[in-house]
Amino acid sequence: MSKKITTEKDAMAAVQKNGYALEDVPEALKTAEICLAAVQQESYALEYVPEALNTAEICLVAVQQKGRALEYVPEALNTAELCLAAVQQNGLALEYVPEALKTAAICLAAVQEESDALEYVPEALKTKEICLAAVKKGGMALEYVPEALKTAEICLAAVQQTGRAFRYVPEALKTAEFCLTAVQQNGYALKSVPETLKTAELCLTAVLQRGLALQDVPEALKTPELCLAAVQKEDNAFEYVPKKLKAKVEEMLKAPQKSKTADKKPAAKK
Repeated sequence: MSKKITTEKDAMAAVQKNGYALEDVPEALKTAEICLAAVQQESYALEYVPEALNTAEICLVAVQQKGRALEYVPEALNTAELCLAAVQQNGLALEYVPEALKTAAICLAAVQEESDALEYVPEALKTKEICLAAVKKGGMALEYVPEALKTAEICLAAVQQTGRAFRYVPEALKTAEFCLTAVQQNGYALKSVPETLKTAELCLTAVLQRGLALQDVPEALKTPELCLAAVQKEDNAFEYVPKKLKAKVEEMLKAPQKSKTADKKPAAKK
C-alpha cells in the first residue's frame, strides 16, 4: 500500500518518482510547482492537473514529450502553436486537435511525422500534397486517401514504400507492371493481384521475396520448381504445397546442390 500523501513535500516526492501519483495528491496540496513536476515526469499526468493550476507552460511541456497528451489540454489553453508542437512530436495527436485549429500546415506536419495521422485529416484538407506526403512516410496510409485522389502517382509512391499497400490500390490501376512492382517490394502483395494478372513469372517473383506468398499462388501455377523456391525462402511455406507435390518437393530439397564448379571442364594437361 502506497504511503498516504499528507504534505506538499510528500506530494513532490511522489510525483517526481511517478507522475501519475498526481491523481492521489489531495486537491488542497496540488500546487503549480507540483503539477509541473508531475507532468515533467509523465506527460499524461496532465489529466490530473486542476484547471485552475493549468498553464500554457505545463501543457507545452506535456505535448513536447508526448504529443497525444494534447487530449488533456483544456480548450481555453489550446492554440495553433501548441497543436503544432503536439503533432510534431506524435502525428497521431492530430486526433485531439480541435477541428477549428486543423490547418493545412498542422495536418501536413502530422502526416510527415506519422503517416496514419491522415485518418484524422478533414476530407476538405486532404490535398494531393498531404496525401502524397503521408504515403511516402508510410504506404499503408493509402487506406485513408480519398478515392478521387488515388492517382497512379500516389498509389505507386505508397506501394514503393510498402507492397502491402497494394490492397488499397483501385482495380483500374492494377496493371501487370504495377503488380510486379508491388510483389517485388513485398511478396504478400500477391494476395491483392487480380487473378488474370497472376502469371508464373509474377508468382515466382512473389515467393522469392516472401515464401509464404505461395498461399496466394493459383493451384494451376504451383509447379514443383515454384514450390521449391518458396520453401527454400521460408520453411513454413511447405504448408501451402499441394498434397500431390509434397513428396516431389521433399525429394528436391534433399537432393545435393550442384557446386558452381561442377559443370566446369577439367583443365587440360600440359
